[in-house]
Amino acid sequence: MCGLCGIFGDSRHWSDEIVRDGDSVPVWQRRRERQHRITLINKILTPYRVTVADWQGEKLVVRGPTGRCELAETVGDLWQKAEIAAGRPLDPLDAQFLEAPDGT
Repeated sequence: MCGLCGIFGDSRHWSDEIVRDGDSVPVWQRRRERQHRITLINKILTPYRVTVADWQGEKLVVRGPTGRCELAETVGDLWQKAEIAAGRPLDPLDAQFLEAPDGT
């Protein structure tokens, strides 16, 4: 899919939907919480030298240690794109990963 179709398409993941007391929250609050999720994701991916950034509030840019970039549509396909960007399988249950100080 081209980038333009991705911008106008509605490919939201359940983790991007925030509803409290039956009402949707304001856009600014959704973006703030999205950024918080991205910060947590980056902490998890730090040992693999992979970073994630927001792109237009719609997609996630996944960058590997060599500069390779992948676009993840949702948080759901993020791990697969992170493996492609890293050029190797990523195992969050790897002993070295789990023994790292503070999980990073």
